[in-house]
Amino acid sequence: MLGGLIEANVGSRPEKRKDFEALASRVGIWVTDIEEGVTLDFQKGRLVVHNGLGPKRDLTIRAEAGTVMNLSNLKIGLFGMPVYYDKVGRGVAAKLVQGKLRIDGLVGNLATLNAVTRIFSVAG
Repeated sequence: MLGGLIEANVGSRPEKRKDFEALASRVGIWVTDIEEGVTLDFQKGRLVVHNGLGPKRDLTIRAEAGTVMNLSNLKIGLFGMPVYYDKVGRGVAAKLVQGKLRIDGLVGNLATLNAVTRIFSVAG
């Protein structure tokens, strides 16, 4: 599902293609309420999707399915930064503060997280 979302976004938006072609990172996504996950291996213009959490991930996002899907609804604002001051953004930020959204590896990988968020976002 995430692979299809990324393919559609990258194919239709030149700014997302630019992020996709520059990104070299392994990102795990673990959906806590169904205890399943994937590893997205971004290889500068190529994406390999692995079932489960593979080794050597730069980031791992852990949240319930609804929260993971809300990440794709984050708007992108000035300087390519996710918008956290609208309704969707405040909801995502609240999950982070409440510990219902965990991002392992965030320190040192903020630029990677922002690029992945831009690629996922269908909102802008």
